[in-house]
Amino acid sequence: MKQFCQYHPTKPAHWYCDKCNTALCPECVEVRDMGGYHQGEKLHMCPNCNIPVQWLGVENIIDPFWKRMPQFFLYPFSIRPLLLMIVLSLAAALLTRPGIIGILASITVWGLAFKYAYAILQSTASGDLTTPKLDAKTLSENLGPVVKQIGIYVAIFMAAGFVFANLGMAGGVLFLILATLFLPAMIILLVTTESLIQAINPMMFVTLAIRIGWGYLLMYFFYSILGGAPTLLAHHVIQYLPGSLQLFLFTLAKIYYTFISYHLMGYVILQYHQDIGYRVDFEDFKDQETEENSAMAEANDPETRLLKRVNQLIKDGNHEGALGVIESETKEQGISHLLLSERYFTLLKMTNATDRMLDHGRSHLDLLVHADKKKEAVDVYIECMSKGPNFSPTPGALFKLAGWLEETGKNKEAISAFSQLTKAYPQDPLVPKSYFRAAQIFNNRLLNPEKAKKILTGLVKKYPDHDIIPFVERYLGQMG
Repeated sequence: MKQFCQYHPTKPAHWYCDKCNTALCPECVEVRDMGGYHQGEKLHMCPNCNIPVQWLGVENIIDPFWKRMPQFFLYPFSIRPLLLMIVLSLAAALLTRPGIIGILASITVWGLAFKYAYAILQSTASGDLTTPKLDAKTLSENLGPVVKQIGIYVAIFMAAGFVFANLGMAGGVLFLILATLFLPAMIILLVTTESLIQAINPMMFVTLAIRIGWGYLLMYFFYSILGGAPTLLAHHVIQYLPGSLQLFLFTLAKIYYTFISYHLMGYVILQYHQDIGYRVDFEDFKDQETEENSAMAEANDPETRLLKRVNQLIKDGNHEGALGVIESETKEQGISHLLLSERYFTLLKMTNATDRMLDHGRSHLDLLVHADKKKEAVDVYIECMSKGPNFSPTPGALFKLAGWLEETGKNKEAISAFSQLTKAYPQDPLVPKSYFRAAQIFNNRLLNPEKAKKILTGLVKKYPDHDIIPFVERYLGQMG
């Protein structure tokens, strides 16, 4: 039975902690570099117990192939295979002609197509559900597998000739039906054993098909449809298009369905790897989600990893435990991660730790202001002021908050914030600007020009040499 992540119930679990009996998805597990002689190797840790976790195996992660058919059809539309399909189809359309050049062009086009298709099959079978790299190594190195694939078809052709010659038409047709039925098994064996001899050994490919069971027949059904799709498409659609497009589209369709077929066969190997004796390691498994999580893990700083632990403790309802973890882990360095700071502030608020909330509120507001989180910063400021009238953010944060309060229509609160700045930090360089902004609010928003003039007159007297004074005098002149 498939296990799902304890903290993300819709996501299959990749890892399991024996100590706390917790199933974890890649987003929840903590990834660390082993360091030392094992530099670059990753260690997957339980964020709760701080011990290595067990991989649950690929069978707990992937869906059966018949449940993900839409993904098979979308796979070739990833940028790498799509680019290769278009380039090869254009080359076929432009270079295919009678003579040696056309023959060489066809061999090159289909050689590259099958080389990349085999790379798809291999990477999928090993657990990599992302598309292979499109580079010289993938397309030109180690051509042996492509030659061996051709060897399978040559062996079938020669055996068919022998059967037709000795058993007649009925025997030959039966042989071709069976050969076609077991062709995917031969290709799968070629991947898993890298041996042409074993791939064409009836004892091997028949046994493999039996081990997979009815899933093999279902795969063959889809494989047959994919194999016949280009011809069907050509008969019903492509032949009615302009001649210049026909070869391009037919080649494109054939390569497209070839890539799907090989991706399907690779996925069948992956799904049934235990039945057929093919090893898949967690280091090799990749899909879009794990790739994104891996990139995030590599970029993770200690505070991001700490945030994961805190989130899981919160989901477990252990708020005091989450507070304790944050405080113990950030005691020396403080908190510079906005989301972690937000969690800490919320936890302090939820647990009615008002004094600690106000102490943290000052640094939390600095982070919010730095991130330009206007609404969140205003809400935190109002919350802190309601719990502690003597609460005082830093001058820069106060100045920003006052401006944002004005933007949201909270004019009296904005004036209070500017006033708080001038009283709490009378020597700060922002004080003259705060007086000026407060006066503007009185004049423009609260329609109290007398109060505005009083503030501005006092500003000119107190800071006659300040850079802002020319603007103040101009504004006073406009007021009349």
